[in-house]
Amino acid sequence: MSKPHKNSQHIIEIKSVTEKGFGVGEIGGFVVLVDGTLPGETVKTLVVKVKRNYAYGKIIQIVTASPFRVKSACGVAAQCGGCQFQHCKYSEQLAFKKQFVINALEKIGGFSSPHVSDVIGMENPVRYRNKAVFPVVPDTIIGMFAPRSHRIIEVADCAIQHEAHIGVLAAVKKHMLRRKITAYDETAHKGLVRHIVVRTSLETNEVMVVIVINGKNLPKSSKLVESLTGLGVTTVLVNKNTAKSNTIFDQSDESFEVLHGTGYIREKIGDITFELSAPSFFQINPIQTKILYETAIAQAGLDSTQTVIDAHCGVGTVALFAARHSRMVLGVDIVSAAIDDAKKNAAQNGITNAEFTCGAAEEVLPKLMLKPEIPDVIFLDPPRKGCDRVLLDAIIAAKIPRVVYISCDPATFARDAKILAAGGYALSTVQPIDMFPFTGKVETVAVFIF
Repeated sequence: MSKPHKNSQHIIEIKSVTEKGFGVGEIGGFVVLVDGTLPGETVKTLVVKVKRNYAYGKIIQIVTASPFRVKSACGVAAQCGGCQFQHCKYSEQLAFKKQFVINALEKIGGFSSPHVSDVIGMENPVRYRNKAVFPVVPDTIIGMFAPRSHRIIEVADCAIQHEAHIGVLAAVKKHMLRRKITAYDETAHKGLVRHIVVRTSLETNEVMVVIVINGKNLPKSSKLVESLTGLGVTTVLVNKNTAKSNTIFDQSDESFEVLHGTGYIREKIGDITFELSAPSFFQINPIQTKILYETAIAQAGLDSTQTVIDAHCGVGTVALFAARHSRMVLGVDIVSAAIDDAKKNAAQNGITNAEFTCGAAEEVLPKLMLKPEIPDVIFLDPPRKGCDRVLLDAIIAAKIPRVVYISCDPATFARDAKILAAGGYALSTVQPIDMFPFTGKVETVAVFIF
C-alpha cells in the first residue's frame, strides 16, 4: 500500500459514506475521503490533502452516478456546512443513518451484530428546524459556517429552516445597514452584533428573536422591533455578551433584556405545553420530537407505581411525559433557566408528581443513588459529549432496573453503552429516529435492562 501524492488524479469507487458526508474509497488500498460522493459512485478525484492513514479528495468528475443522487434543493448546499446530504434521496439517507449506529456499536461499543431497528423518518423532511443560530460577521454577512471553517456563507433561504427564520435575517440586516450598526469581528473583539437567534413554535406560531450584542445597547431597537413584529415575531430580546469567547449567550439573568413580548414562546408536544426561554434546550424538530418522546416512554414500560429520574431534563420534556405514566419523577439539569422553565411547565400543565433540581447529573444523582429507595427507571438524554463516567458508575452501582438512553451522537452513545454492558446491563432495543434530515446526525432511543 502506497500513499497517493497531493494534486494527483485518480479514478476511484466509493464504497461507503461517513456522518460528515464524505464518500469513502481507496487508492491502492489507501483510504480516500471524497466530499459529496455517494456509495456505488465512480469518480475522478483530485487528491487535495494527504495525512498519515488517509487522504482527502475533491470531485473532478462523476463518472458513474449513484441512482440515489438527486439535484439539491438548496443553492448553497455545496458551500454551507449545515447539511451533508442534500444531494441524496431521503430514503437512502435513512439507510446511511441506521448503518452509522450499527458501525458505532460494533467498532466503539464492541457489540457483535447489534440489532438496530430501521430509522423512523419524516413524511415531509423540509422546513423542520424550530431554532437557528446565525453568526453575523463584518460587511454584515449573516448565514451559516462553511464546513470545517469560520467562514460564513450568506443564506438567502434554507430548505430545512422554518419559513419565519429567513425573513427575520433580512429584517435585521436591513436595520443594521440603515443604522450603520457594525457586525462583530471575533479576532479584533470589535463590532456590535454577534449572532441572531430565532426560535419558532409549530403549534402556537409564536416566534422569538434574540439579538446577541457585544455591548450594552442596540441602536434604534424600537424600529427593529417594529419591523420584526410586522413579520409575526411575538417576542424580541437582546443578550449582552461581551466575553472574548465563541459561546452564543451570556447565560446570566441580567444579560437578557426583553424588548417586546413575554421573553418566551410556547410549544405543544402531544397534550403538554412547554414554555421556552431563550437559553433553554429543546429539540429542534417538533414533529419528530413527539415520536421521539412517545418512543422513549413506551420503551420505558412505566406504570403508576414507579419512580423515575430524568437526568438531563432541560425544560421538562421527558419528565413531564413520564409523569403521566408513573408515581413520581425527579428531573435534573445544570441550566438554571431550564429548571425554572420545567417548574413552570409542570405547574401550567397541572402535573404535581414531578420535581426539578438544578445541578450537574454526575454530581446530584450519585448522592441520590445512596438512598434506600432506588428509582425504577432512569432517562439519560445527555449533550453530544455523552454521559459523565461518574454518572454511569452510579447507575451501575445502584442497579437501576431500566435505563432509557436518548442519544444525539452514535459514537458517545456506543462508548457509554460499552460501559453499561460491562457493568451488567443488557442492550435491549435500539431505535434510531431522524431528527435532522439532510444532515449526518441521527437520534437514538435505546433501552438497557439490568
